[in-house]
Amino acid sequence: MTEPRRVRWPSTLIAVVVAAVATWVPFNSTPVFTTDATQLIALTLAFAGLILITHHLGLLSLGQGAMVGLGSAASLHAVNDFGLSPSAMPLAGLIVGFAAGALIAIPSLRLPKAYLALLTLSMAVAFPIVLRQIDGPLPVTLDAEFLPPAWTGIDARDEHIWEYFIVLAWTVVAMLLLARLMRGPIGRAFIASRDDPQAAAAYGIPVYRLRLYGVALSGALAGLAGGLLVVPVNFTDAPLYSSTNSIKMFALAMAFGGPRIIYALPTSAVFVLLPVWLEDREWVADSGWIGLLKSEGFIYAALLLATAHLTAGKGFSNLIEERRTARRLGIRPQPLIRSRHVSID
Repeated sequence: MTEPRRVRWPSTLIAVVVAAVATWVPFNSTPVFTTDATQLIALTLAFAGLILITHHLGLLSLGQGAMVGLGSAASLHAVNDFGLSPSAMPLAGLIVGFAAGALIAIPSLRLPKAYLALLTLSMAVAFPIVLRQIDGPLPVTLDAEFLPPAWTGIDARDEHIWEYFIVLAWTVVAMLLLARLMRGPIGRAFIASRDDPQAAAAYGIPVYRLRLYGVALSGALAGLAGGLLVVPVNFTDAPLYSSTNSIKMFALAMAFGGPRIIYALPTSAVFVLLPVWLEDREWVADSGWIGLLKSEGFIYAALLLATAHLTAGKGFSNLIEERRTARRLGIRPQPLIRSRHVSID
């Protein structure tokens, strides 16, 4: 007879608090902040896919922002040009993102890991240029609205609240499915292929095919995030998906991503809310060298350097998790911040 599964009260309590806050936010915030929160939730999926690649597969991707943009453009044009229902619009981003991820992974994964980084970086640079050629220099507006149904009790003027809950529902379902996948044998196979590909292959794990599925899944999550981003903003524009955003996403995923997919949420929060905090762009010019501390480019550069030198590229969240595990097992924990030589094959 199997023992009943014990309830993990800390995790359950945190989930309840997060759900309560997520429900409270749209009804007690300004429309602008609610829209920012909606984008934050959508981009959580893109960061979850990036954390999957970097921390669970040990690969490098510098084009996640382009994947998000590809999902946004595909979703918008699926509605505008092909008459897809707006409620199914995010699915177009998911499918296109999955196909693009697989298309990039098929050639690059047969070569050393650096080739995936180079190919995705090339995509990040080229995507805004291609999108501008397709759509022109002006933003393209979505030919649809997300009006709240009568049963919700949400006023038609509060469309931003309904859009928030649409994106939240999609994201919660996708994150739960992804978390379940990562807790199962596929997630363990990802870790095995990352830590020792030769040993994993010897045990019958198809490393190349597994990495291909992982990169394609990451692309699908980014594409779904892009489709969901169209819901609150209702348009696409090439400057929104610049290569700079892909670099920022990579830096945050490397620094704050970890063994748990849920780390995508605070990582997305930094990405969305940091520019809001730094909205006074003249602060750097007025304050000289001290102003660099509030320069977004300086912050991301310093973050990447700190991650590389202080955590050997593993990320601060990974080190914290290792320290917790060591304490739970009664093992003397390693120093929280350490440096060691890492080779790139």
